[in-house]
Amino acid sequence: MHVTSIDRYDIEPGTLTEWTLRPTAASLKSNIPPSYNQRFHLDTARAHGFGRSVWMAGSLDLPGTLDHSAVRRTFEIFIRRHDALWTGFDVHPTRIERLMVPPDAVALKESDPVRFDDPVSLRAHLRTRFTAECDPLTFPAYLFAIVQRPTSSTVIAAFDHTIVDGLSLVIALRELRQIYDLITSAPATDDTQIGRVLDDPGSFMSYCETEAMDTAVDDSDPRIRAWSRFYERCGGTAPTFPLDLGVEEGRPARQASDVRLVLDGPGTARLEENCLRARGTMFTGVLSAIGTALQREGGPLHLPLQFPLHTRHNRRWKDSIGWLTATAPIVVPVSAHGSFESTLTGTHASFRTALSLKGLSMEQVRRGVGDGYRRTRTDLFMVSYIDYRKVACPEQLRAMNAHHISNVTVCDDAQFWVSRTGEGLSLRSRYPDTATAHSTISRFLDQLESVFTEVVRNDITTPVPAYS
Repeated sequence: MHVTSIDRYDIEPGTLTEWTLRPTAASLKSNIPPSYNQRFHLDTARAHGFGRSVWMAGSLDLPGTLDHSAVRRTFEIFIRRHDALWTGFDVHPTRIERLMVPPDAVALKESDPVRFDDPVSLRAHLRTRFTAECDPLTFPAYLFAIVQRPTSSTVIAAFDHTIVDGLSLVIALRELRQIYDLITSAPATDDTQIGRVLDDPGSFMSYCETEAMDTAVDDSDPRIRAWSRFYERCGGTAPTFPLDLGVEEGRPARQASDVRLVLDGPGTARLEENCLRARGTMFTGVLSAIGTALQREGGPLHLPLQFPLHTRHNRRWKDSIGWLTATAPIVVPVSAHGSFESTLTGTHASFRTALSLKGLSMEQVRRGVGDGYRRTRTDLFMVSYIDYRKVACPEQLRAMNAHHISNVTVCDDAQFWVSRTGEGLSLRSRYPDTATAHSTISRFLDQLESVFTEVVRNDITTPVPAYS
């Protein structure tokens, strides 16, 4: 899986056709509330207005001549499988209402084909169309597209973030390929037969209902007290990138992006080997490297940040399309003496503590900490890590030329997505497009690569004590 942004998406040009949902029945109001993540996202969209969609897209390549009819059926069956794709939101100044389309009313409108002869104009067009169609303030907020060529085609599924998370894109690409293959090999195959072959999609709507029934938790719960201490360390708000980005708090600037391979496959394996030898993990090793690199650039010895965790612990949501994540707080304690081993020791302990806070939704956290938290920025300092070798078949992702594509919008903080594949360790960075931020992030990323190189070249000899 190649994790990238739309301005860096490498796609071969061809003839583009789009499919958008145009249901045969009117949408109805639903009493199912938005999840916490959805409401947070919609509140931000309501403040900013149209045109700043934080959409996400997945793409895969199909070999040979495209079966146009099979592709259309693939999209329709995929939509009917996942109830997150039946719903959207009517956003008012004072309320948010969920709208829902019956699954048997699913129908797609196909666009006229448009030929593109160069990747730059195709990327620009896709960005414009996805931003318009995948806006959280519209319904439906997703779009399918095909780029056809004589010997191959690219399938793209784009969604607003209210509908999907990163793992949803993996599920979507896997299912779209499976459904297409089933239909082309046996054209008479129907939804029921396909459902027997594919995994149970679960129900994101049931997830939203379950989350809404979570009981209130106050500061008598040690997990709430831990969150309160974390926010207090951050000045009563979410963590922010510790170096100057040249942007005012709460005043987002145009976004810049950086996508790079920081370690090749053998180097990544060596990094993991060293971290595991020290009884750490790949993720705590990555966090330790980030903390060390920032400290070398003038950052703090105690680095607070947040990281996402999936909330698919119940098997009924394992293969659901939806936004099923929470975040956890962590403080990376950087060694004052430059010892990566010592930093890893402390980071691993902090990570184990962070995992002990699981079981709370972000809604429960925000209500529990009360006035101990105030939102001062649109974004927060976050580091995400996904090992795609563990969430999907690596050979299948490689054969499909699978991509995770994000929009380029605005931001007022820095965020980082670390992904591991068979090719190595990649990093996508999102930060304000200011001269200060470009200089700061460039120095930080160079320093980070230096830290990784040092850890790969030098054995870690000091074992980290086992933490339970």
